[in-house]
Amino acid sequence: TTINDVNAIIKKYALEGELVEQIKYSLDNELVSSDIIGSTAPSIFDSKATIVDKETIVIYVWYDNEYGYSHQVIRLAKHISKVRRFTYY
Repeated sequence: TTINDVNAIIKKYALEGELVEQIKYSLDNELVSSDIIGSTAPSIFDSKATIVDKETIVIYVWYDNEYGYSHQVIRLAKHISKVRRFTYY
């Protein structure tokens, strides 16, 4: 497994499927904690910080403890109550 393999898997789930609003995929070279303040995603995957060796895979995931969590609670409430609002891009 390579860094590119790991990042490709995370990127796929960040852009498609059920985890779209759960994971934000970051390409920023120097992501710092102040960069993620106000993100609606509960987790921001730092793709440039991924480390892979023979036995270990290390990934860094940032989160904003208040704002992202609040949005996650709202998403959960909508899911439980089966509220669906379509978003058009």
